[in-house]
Amino acid sequence: MQKSPFIFIVFLLGWTLFCIKPQSAGAAEQGISDSSILVGTSAPLTGHASYLGHGITGMNAYFNHINNQGGILGRTIESIAYDDDYNPPLMISNVQKLIDKDNVFALIGLVGTPTTLTVVNLCQEQQIPMLFPFTGAIELRRPVKKYIFNLRPSYWDECAAAVDYFIKHGKRRFAVFYQDDAYGLNGRIGVERRLIKYDLDLAAEASYIRGESDVENQVQEIKKYNPDVVVMIGTADPCSAFVRMAVGQGMKDVWFSNVSFVGGQELAKYLLGCKAAVFATQVFPSASDTSYPAVRQYRQLMKTFFPKTEPSQISLEGFLNAKLFVEALKRNSNVPDRERLVSALEDMHEVDIGIGENVNFSRIDHQGLEKVYITRIEDGKIIYLQD
Repeated sequence: MQKSPFIFIVFLLGWTLFCIKPQSAGAAEQGISDSSILVGTSAPLTGHASYLGHGITGMNAYFNHINNQGGILGRTIESIAYDDDYNPPLMISNVQKLIDKDNVFALIGLVGTPTTLTVVNLCQEQQIPMLFPFTGAIELRRPVKKYIFNLRPSYWDECAAAVDYFIKHGKRRFAVFYQDDAYGLNGRIGVERRLIKYDLDLAAEASYIRGESDVENQVQEIKKYNPDVVVMIGTADPCSAFVRMAVGQGMKDVWFSNVSFVGGQELAKYLLGCKAAVFATQVFPSASDTSYPAVRQYRQLMKTFFPKTEPSQISLEGFLNAKLFVEALKRNSNVPDRERLVSALEDMHEVDIGIGENVNFSRIDHQGLEKVYITRIEDGKIIYLQD
């Protein structure tokens, strides 16, 4: 039975409810009133991938902070989030509602590759900015699309960094375990492309259907080819199940790698007590590393607005997305509009958001960051490696 979208709205000045005020023609059609800027997102807030929707808390922590200071350009930022359960048809209906009924100024932080890719053409046709989706899909980066901006590196970038790291440590036989959709295929192709640099082919591959966690057949298939490394492109439940089953079937010397979308903290929780060499690429600094100004601010604002929510890489990403959006608004005129927002983003060069790497956009490149971090998961923790 299809679930009704769950509406999660964070309002200015903490927790008070709001109603959308009447707006003038023109600006109202772009989600702008004299007192507010309305943005929206669609994310898995329930279901097996609900942890991937946690970016909303980080995003709204920063919006609440801005609103408590009087807003931006004389306006508060109001956000609407609908639940899509990591389900492409629900993403489509949610985004259509955000655009047609809610009249949002922009979409920010959409979650997932198979979901987000379903609304690319809609956003381009309606000229709705899609800002900083939580996906590394290459389709959102190549070719550059006017209304789509990515903060995080691509899955190709993540997989290239992982392959380089494992090759450096003497690994030669690579297998891929991936979700059988656009997300998993992005990662699979990313690994295969990077292996060409070393004159290597994939040793083995196996896929699973999104939402499933019974991976026994996939473990047995990959085991036959005796890999050194299994690169996994999936969500935490099936990836952790694969690792536990593989170790249980004797693959104790194999290294297992994941991309950032797996949710490192969720994976670490599932693998607590599992004696395996598990790695994950990350695209932002650790949410615990307070040597970075943005991380210090993030943790303080989470403590202020969401004290019961544990800080995570996912909500840190949402926080950084919101921070960059506000920076772009500052570069708008007193009355923001979508075209000026796009121009402001494309003119961003060497912008410091407090994570030790500056953001760069241009008309020919809508990906803001490039750096990929290698981490290892041990004893329920994410450990950033210096190598």
